[in-house]
Amino acid sequence: MAVCALTSARARDGALYSNRWGPSQLASPPSEVFQTAAKDSIPKDLATAKGTDYMRACAILAIASIQNGQIRAMRQYAGMYHTLLDMDGLYDEKLWPKNLNVIEVEERRRMFWSMYTLDIYSSIVWGGIVRYREAHSMVRYPSEVDDEFIASTGYGVPSSNIGDQSVSVVSRGPVSWLRGWNYTTDLYRILEYAVDAQGRRNAMKNGMTPSWPLYEQTTMSEPSVMEKVQSTYAALPPQLKETLPVTGDSQRDLFGFQSANIQATLQLLRMVLFSTEERSVDKRCDVAGELIGVFSKIPVEYLKAISTPLLHHLGGIGYILGSVMEGSLSETSYQRVRMLLLEMADLLQRLESGMHRAAGASERLKTQVGRIDEYMRTLRPSNTVFRAPRNHDDVLISGLDGGGPSSSAYMDERAGPDPVPSEFGELSPFQLPPELLVDWPWPFDYGQTDGIFPLGFEL
Repeated sequence: MAVCALTSARARDGALYSNRWGPSQLASPPSEVFQTAAKDSIPKDLATAKGTDYMRACAILAIASIQNGQIRAMRQYAGMYHTLLDMDGLYDEKLWPKNLNVIEVEERRRMFWSMYTLDIYSSIVWGGIVRYREAHSMVRYPSEVDDEFIASTGYGVPSSNIGDQSVSVVSRGPVSWLRGWNYTTDLYRILEYAVDAQGRRNAMKNGMTPSWPLYEQTTMSEPSVMEKVQSTYAALPPQLKETLPVTGDSQRDLFGFQSANIQATLQLLRMVLFSTEERSVDKRCDVAGELIGVFSKIPVEYLKAISTPLLHHLGGIGYILGSVMEGSLSETSYQRVRMLLLEMADLLQRLESGMHRAAGASERLKTQVGRIDEYMRTLRPSNTVFRAPRNHDDVLISGLDGGGPSSSAYMDERAGPDPVPSEFGELSPFQLPPELLVDWPWPFDYGQTDGIFPLGFEL
């Protein structure tokens, strides 16, 4: 029932690329019906919920809750999962039953590390504690063997390193998609330390006496960490670095999805590292532009498969751009941020066709840009023209027409910007009024969050 709840929610949000099914065929019953059935099957007394099936149900319900925008429910089910994990000793393979077969061992490993990544992810986006640390996780990575080669009695592919936590790679035979899955987990283990760095920074602001100087701490600068991460990324097999178009062949597309997921996680890591340091306006725009560029190159089918969690990645980009908009702006810096906001709106528009929780976000973003353009018009003398940079088909604000964004003409995409008359020069540094910064599409509407990105994406 939990799997059906998640599948139904993802299908409703457009995560379908096969002609075998259509959204209308999967619309009834809705996700919420399956979710209720799964919830009702879990004992209220968790001490009686023995076995991994209850853990798996809670884990999947936590993910389904994110998909449906139910963050309090996500915390509830994740908490239930971690309680069961603690009681069952899932965090240490030495505590597992001795009679587990190979399939059961691999399932436990996949579940443990999958929920580890969700734990780190939820701490980044919504705040809260990291429940299980890398150092406390005595569980090996899943073996990098495709499911068809795993039987209850053993592995069907010869390997010298099956089950080895440090080198879980098949020595002969094709590359498994799990290579990419495990690499994504590697990135989340690095993210754990990035979250710690942010937490130490916040603790200092709260007046706490720091204890960590007792231990040697290294500085996690974004350039140094990303340089090392890029070297590990370069060592991946080519099929995990190429996000090719969807083919309909599940084996090939699974690699494409892993590649897309790796790219999304790399960008999340970069945003988290970036948020721990003070940056100039130009640097923030550089990073935001690069992040948008990466997501824009990924086939939209994979973006929809990542689904709602991707919106929170985009919310991180929105936070970076929002931090620029809230500060002192020059005309040049505003025009650059404006261009990035419109590129982000284009990206959101690609997702909106199926992802109903993102519906209207791109238009809201464009409307906000139009409102700010109107404000910019009021800053200029009446006989000047303010136009966007080249290649953006958007609002033209003229001091001669007296109209707002709804009555403005649209630029031809091939036309360049009108020059600012030299007798006026560039506007002096200015700050946007607060009322222009309160209706962006990425603030959360279900309460304050103490995540790294305090302005996530509204669901």
